[in-house]
Amino acid sequence: MKIRITAVFCVLGFVLSACYPPYTVPPNPPTPTPGPSPGPLSLSPTSLSFTAIGAANALTVNVIQSNYPSDAFTASTTTCSGVAAIVSSVPIGGGARLSVMPVGAGTCSFTVTGGGTASATLDVVVTTTTVGGS
Repeated sequence: MKIRITAVFCVLGFVLSACYPPYTVPPNPPTPTPGPSPGPLSLSPTSLSFTAIGAANALTVNVIQSNYPSDAFTASTTTCSGVAAIVSSVPIGGGARLSVMPVGAGTCSFTVTGGGTASATLDVVVTTTTVGGS
């Protein structure tokens, strides 16, 4: 009789968990660990001075920031129109190399922005000399 009762309960397995292995909930997937935060942003040099205009007189500035993609820096300005332009940005290890071309006399600044809230200012001075009084 005891065997028959156990068999009935096993047929009705949902009543007794002893007939079926217990259901286990799979563990939650691990939470991804965030990568390191971007470090401080620095420029080298922090200012450029030009005495002539044109592409032949372009100078470079190195932008360095740890833990930030070297192709993701941005440069913005509200004062450099007609004075200077950033004509290229080349990724380098841990940063980027910006090429700045003088286009006319004046002073201005670029704000270079990287990861997080990091930014730095590049000051530009362009002076030209007219020879012969013209």
